[in-house]
Amino acid sequence: MKPFLFLLFFPFCLSAAEKPKNILLITADDMNADSPGWMGNALKPTPNIDAFAAKSHRFPQHHVSAPICQPSRAAIMTGRVPHRSGGLGFNPINEGVPTLVTILKEKGYYTAGLNKLPHMKPDSAFPWDAKFDGSAKNPGQIGKQVAEAIQSAKDSGKPFFINCNIGDPHRPFYGAGPKKSGKAANKANQGEGGIVAKPFTADDVKVPAFLENLSDIREEDSQYLNSVQRLDISFGNVIAALDASGLADSTIVLFLSDHGISMPFSKATVYFNGTRSPVVLKVPGKDGNGEHGELVSSTDILPTLLELTEVPLPEGIDGRSWVPLLDGAQQSERDRVFTHVNGVSSGKQFPQRAVNTRTRSVIFLPWAGKDQEFRVEAMQGLTYAALAEAAKADPALRP
Repeated sequence: MKPFLFLLFFPFCLSAAEKPKNILLITADDMNADSPGWMGNALKPTPNIDAFAAKSHRFPQHHVSAPICQPSRAAIMTGRVPHRSGGLGFNPINEGVPTLVTILKEKGYYTAGLNKLPHMKPDSAFPWDAKFDGSAKNPGQIGKQVAEAIQSAKDSGKPFFINCNIGDPHRPFYGAGPKKSGKAANKANQGEGGIVAKPFTADDVKVPAFLENLSDIREEDSQYLNSVQRLDISFGNVIAALDASGLADSTIVLFLSDHGISMPFSKATVYFNGTRSPVVLKVPGKDGNGEHGELVSSTDILPTLLELTEVPLPEGIDGRSWVPLLDGAQQSERDRVFTHVNGVSSGKQFPQRAVNTRTRSVIFLPWAGKDQEFRVEAMQGLTYAALAEAAKADPALRP
C-alpha cells in the first residue's frame, strides 16, 4: 500500500508546487531615481521602500522607455517601444496589441487596476475585473483597496495581477500652495494617513546636481521630497495589505517610478533624469539581496513577469526577460538602452530619441531649431521660474 499511496499523492504535491504566482506591480508617479534612500539619498525619505529593497533584486540602471505618464505605462504593459505599440503620447495603444492585462486574464488571472486608469487605453486592451480610483494620494485608502482586490481574487479562486499606481510625488507637491505651484493647493491631509510626520524644509534638502542651488528651488524640492515621504507611506500600506492576506510568499512584487521628477531637464525629456527609474523586484524562490548593474528597459518588465509565471510570451515583444540575470547569468548587449519622447500632455509634438550608456547619451531632437518653444508640465511651479529669473543676471544659465 505504501508505494500506491506515494503515487497517489505525488501528482497532488507537484500540482500545488506549480500553482501560478500572483503579481503586484506598484508604480510611483514622477519619482526621480536619486530620491529613495537605497539609491543614496542622505535624507532617507523612503524607509519602507528601502527595507523592501534590502531583501529584493535591484536594478539601479533601469530606464523607462518614455519619460511621460501614458506612453511609459504603455511600454510597461505591452513590452513594446512606443512606435510599435501605438502608445506614442497621450493616446490609446493600437487595438489588438496584447497587454499584461489581456494576457494574464486569458490565463485565468483576476486583474485589478488602481488609479491612473485613464492612462491605460483602449478599454479592450485593459479589461480589468475590478477598477479602483481615488486613492492615488490617500495612503490609508490605497491599502484598503489593495486588500479588497486581493480578497476578491481569493474569493474567485484565481491568482491575481494587481497594478497599484500611487499618485505621489506627482505635482502638485505636498504642501504647495496655488500661487507657487501653478495648480490647486495640495492638501496636506489628503485622506487617511496623508499627513507626513516630519516634513522636510528648504534647509534640509540638497538640490539635485542638474538644477541650481536657489532658494525657490530648495523650497520646491522640499515639497517634492515630502511627497516622496507620502509615497513611502502608501507603499508601506500596500505591502502591509499583501502581508496580511497571507499571499506574500506566492506573490511577485515589482516597484518602479513611471519616470523622473517633474522638474526641468527631467520629466518629458530623454535626459538622464527623465528616464532613469530604479526597479525593485521581489520573487518568491528567488529572494535575495542582489543588485544588478546591467542597463535594462521598462519594455523588459512584461517578458520578465510572464517568464516568472510560466506564461508564454506573445510575438512582437521588444523587451527581454531578466530571469537569467536573477539567476546570476549574463546577457549580451546590456550595455545600452534606448529611450523615446513623442507627444506630450499638451498634445504638442517634441520628438526625442536617446541611446544611453552608463556614462554617455547620444540625443536626437528633430524638432529643435523649428519655430516651436519647448514647454511641458515640468516647467510649472517654482523651479523653472527661479531658473529663468536667475538667467537674467547669470549668462551661464541662459540657453
